[in-house]
Amino acid sequence: MKCNRKMFTAVLAIASATVLMLSACDEAEREESGGTGEDGSLAAQGDIAENDESTNDWESEPYYYGTDEIVHDFDPEAMLHAGEGASYFFSSELEDITFYPEEAAVKRMGRFIEYKDTYYLSYTCSGVSFLMTGDKAEAVMVSNGGAYADNQQGWVGVLINGELTKRIQLSPGEETYTLYEGDELKNAEIAIVKLSENQMACTGIKSISCHASRIAPKFRKERQIEFIGDSITCGYGNEAESPADGFDSAEENGLLTYGYMTAENLGMEPMITAISGIGLISDYTGTVGVKEDYLLMPQVYDNSDTNFEMRRGFDELTPWGFRKQSDIIVINLGTNDYSYTGRNEDLQLEFENAYYKFLGQVRSKNPDARIICTMGIMGAELFDEIENAAIRYREDFDDENIFVMKFDYQSEEDGYGGDYHPTAATHRKAAQKLTEFIRELENQGDTE
Repeated sequence: MKCNRKMFTAVLAIASATVLMLSACDEAEREESGGTGEDGSLAAQGDIAENDESTNDWESEPYYYGTDEIVHDFDPEAMLHAGEGASYFFSSELEDITFYPEEAAVKRMGRFIEYKDTYYLSYTCSGVSFLMTGDKAEAVMVSNGGAYADNQQGWVGVLINGELTKRIQLSPGEETYTLYEGDELKNAEIAIVKLSENQMACTGIKSISCHASRIAPKFRKERQIEFIGDSITCGYGNEAESPADGFDSAEENGLLTYGYMTAENLGMEPMITAISGIGLISDYTGTVGVKEDYLLMPQVYDNSDTNFEMRRGFDELTPWGFRKQSDIIVINLGTNDYSYTGRNEDLQLEFENAYYKFLGQVRSKNPDARIICTMGIMGAELFDEIENAAIRYREDFDDENIFVMKFDYQSEEDGYGGDYHPTAATHRKAAQKLTEFIRELENQGDTE
């Protein structure tokens, strides 16, 4: 049986009865899962867009994502596997299988966008993971690194059962990368995670190939925590040896950020929406009172990948569907805004009012989340304005799920990363403080 864009075959492990079922994914299901811009060239959160002439014409034959001839055998351990996720592919022996990172085959992590038959990892720690029984896994990946400097290339990490086993710098263009090759792994989780940040060279996955007897998506964790921030949240320079190193995507590791580590501490799925230099009313600027507003967080938050689409000249941006609601949201913004406001009280008030408005924007997309407003790792000059905005919003809307927490300022003892950004050691301490704060909030909620 042939797999294509409109149909995939899957073995569903059903505990009550061992039933082999073929399921089809029609266009209505894709439309329900997310949004497509007016250009029709992009998709987010599970849909596949019908591209127009300006980007990529679909052929009359549906785009082919799977293997030529898939043989599905009965899974003798179906009941055991049912607790991990229904098998996308199962065979009694190792076979070659190639698949697109669709939700039937992988767990999708973080924001993404689909463009020209490619699944792009949008932000820090966006990625995909899948369970494999097999001895080899490869991925065809693409990057536009040729348009960027050597220190701005795209990087991904390969994790096997949660351990980072390989770091890959993507070459410009399309290339096949080995994720794993060796002894047969038994039901191992293989993850491809973006280590570098959104505004540098892009990171796309065209297909994944395995020599395997089983492929299945790993179940998502029950809860999700989202981090909205700037270069601190991206992990800018967190593996640099000194502040003099400046920026280098090779020294940026999303797995060693306070956000990812906090999510791991709490057993939650991380979602990071962060861009270096970004602010609420101004991006980083070298002169107080001179505003830089090319791309501000209020423009970014509602869309799947604003940077990606704006750089390709799209007038209509693809909205992010917020299909999975975050349980906790951490907003860590203000460091770049301070480069604009300085100590000017009028400009500081402008920031406070913008923060208040942004809280409403975030709340509208996440009606039940606890929202934590924070700042402080690289300075807390606008923390009072953040606290004022949070208190005002909490009182005006009787919103008891708005909280404020100040991070500790980074210490010389823990060193300084690129351009005086926090090191991995500082991120680890920040994660510990935030983890304790969240656990205390949850404990209070449990006793009320």
